[in-house]
Formats: sequence, C-alpha cells, structure tokens
Amino acid sequence: MSHQQKIMILGAGDLGRRVLSELAHSKADRHIQLVGRNKEETLRAANLASFCSLQRGYTINVAHAITDITDVERTAECIAMSNPDVIFLAASLQSWWVISTLPSDAFNRLYAANFGPWLPMHLVPVMKAMQAVKMAGSDAVVVNAAFPDAVHPALSAVGLSPHIGIGNVANNVPGIRTAAADYLDCCVDDIEVRLIAHHYVSHRLSRHGDKGLGELGLAVVMNGTDVTFDIDVSRLLKRLPTDYRRTGGLPGQAMTAASAVSVLEPLAEGRDSVVHAPAPNGLPGGYPVAIESGGFRLALPAGMSEEEAVRINLAGQKQDGISEIRPDGTILFEPSAMEILDQELGYRCSTMALSEAEERARELARRFRDYRARGCTPATHKPMSTKLPSPAVCSDEAH
Repeated sequence: MSHQQKIMILGAGDLGRRVLSELAHSKADRHIQLVGRNKEETLRAANLASFCSLQRGYTINVAHAITDITDVERTAECIAMSNPDVIFLAASLQSWWVISTLPSDAFNRLYAANFGPWLPMHLVPVMKAMQAVKMAGSDAVVVNAAFPDAVHPALSAVGLSPHIGIGNVANNVPGIRTAAADYLDCCVDDIEVRLIAHHYVSHRLSRHGDKGLGELGLAVVMNGTDVTFDIDVSRLLKRLPTDYRRTGGLPGQAMTAASAVSVLEPLAEGRDSVVHAPAPNGLPGGYPVAIESGGFRLALPAGMSEEEAVRINLAGQKQDGISEIRPDGTILFEPSAMEILDQELGYRCSTMALSEAEERARELARRFRDYRARGCTPATHKPMSTKLPSPAVCSDEAH
C-alpha cells in the first residue's frame, strides 16, 4: 500500500489558494490541509478546491485548520496534528504586489528601492512558522514562497531556514525555453535551461528583458548539447517582455503557483526532478536544483562552481537593496535603497538584527499605511513612536 501524500499549505491568501487548487486536481493519493487565519474564508476556500476537484473526477482529501502564524504554539499544534510530509509557507505581512496598487507615480518611486528594504515583512512570518515547525518536532520538508532569496540565508544563521523556496528564478524559465526553441527552430521539449539569478535579476528579466546592474548565469542545452554560444543571449532575453510577455501583478501569480507545484509535487511523490528554485539549503538567490530522495543538490551548468553561482547571486542581492547578510543573520541594507523609503515613508533602517525584525516590520507596516492614507505624498519626518501597532499577519495578499 502506497504512502498517502500529506501536504500542509500555511497561508490561505491568493497564492495559497492557487496552489491548493493545482494540487487538488490530481489522481494521486493526496491529503491537503489549508491553514489560514479567517475561519470562514479558509473553510470556503478548502471546500471550493475540494468541489472543483470532484467536478473533474478527482477525489483528493482537502481539509482546513485555523491559526494565526504569530501564535507559534497554536501553529505548532496544527502541524503536530496533521503531521505533513511537506509544508508550503505562503504567508507574508505584505505581499510583493501590494505597492503596485498605489497610484503609478507613487508606485514607480517606491519600486526604485527594489525589494530588499521590505525584507522584515517576509522574514517575520517565515521565522514564526519555522519556530512552530521546530516546536512541533516535525521532519516535514518546508517550502517557502516569501522572498526566499534573502529570508533563507538570514534565518539559516539560527537554524530556522526552510529547506527551499519557490518562484523568482523559476518564473522566467518557461519563457526562456520557449524563446530559445523559437530561436533554434526546434521543439521546446528539446530545450533545457540552467539559470542562476537573484530575485532582482529575475524581476528585471520579466519586466525589462535584461539583468540590470546584477549578474546572471545561463546555459541553454538542446538535446543534451550546450548551445549557449550559438545564441545571442541578450537578444533572446529581450523577447521576454515583448514577444513572450505575460500577465503580471496579482493575476500573474498563476506563474508562481505553477513554479511552486513544480517543487511540491516531486517532494510529495518522492520522485527525483530537476527544477529551478531560490535558496536551496539556505543559499542566497536562485539556482537550478536537483531534487533527489527528498534532498537538494545544485544542478549548475557544466564548469560552474557553487562559489561562482553564489557570487552571481550576491551581486543581484546588492542591487535588490541588501548589502550583506552576515553569518549571525544581521542584515545590512543598501543606503541608496533605504534613502527612497526614508523620503517616501519616513522609514530608515541601515542594519537589522534578527531580534529586531518584528519591531521593524511593525514600523514599516504603520508607515506604509500612513503613506497610503495621506495620498502617497512623501513623508514629513517625525520622531518614531516607541509603541507601534501590530500589522495583520496575512497570507501573501496582505493590504
């Protein structure tokens, strides 16, 4: 008798629900539990996925549970009771797309700071979830969606890094494969890609078709032969936001959900696979990764060392607004990126220890909330309050 696949999705927001739907449409012997904060919304989302699955002839067991991820003990109880093989973390205090809901001029000003300064919003819920995993004594493989490129290397310092991330580097691979097949006049099934890129570069590729001021590693293989040097790589990448442009923003999370499932299913099914994913085993940035017997090994292009791949990703990390992640988990932010948040929100943080992350997240949430309320006008600098309201802990679509 085969082992039933048990998957917990911790976070019932947009991405968590999309991944639930994808996983529920399967003939596998699979039990999926959706865990959220809001009882009514989580119940409805779990039932919707279950009923849609049944409508298409599948009989996946879909359950739900309720917890606030800041309640580590309650979350640990949920994990211990479910005893999942795989946990998918889809929780953030403020998802990446929220600033895109601002007026375009305000969005463009904040967008220029890149993603790094917002790190506390993603690090805190992942840290809480991992504390719950440890408290539960779970040996589940933990897969994280919230800015893994930087969250994982920071949390690895205290033994709280998830095993692997999803999205980011992976999201451009189908477009690159398709563009390469077109370039080489072959079937897309004949093309394999090995891409090394930090979140900053991944975002640049889909939006601008270039690596910006970061670096990337890329190998294109056709039927087992490396043909990278037969391709004008710059010309190929320029086609991503033109001929091969895709829907972005919140609706575009369908691509992120597909990238998540490409990692989650091999882990749940116990099969080997080569995928693209950020932050395997706590490394910074994104890589091609071989999933082997539930573990992870870098599947880099021939001749590339792990040291070179990490160097490429650290160059992207700097452009994303993070100067350094120290061995103790302390994060140093790029002054130029933080200057933008200072001007717009009145928020400045040059260095953040892990112990300060919750306070910084509360402050950043409050200042962003005030920024939106005053019509996105730049901040008038006032002394920081010593007592800060707690932001809502939301699953990947927080406002």
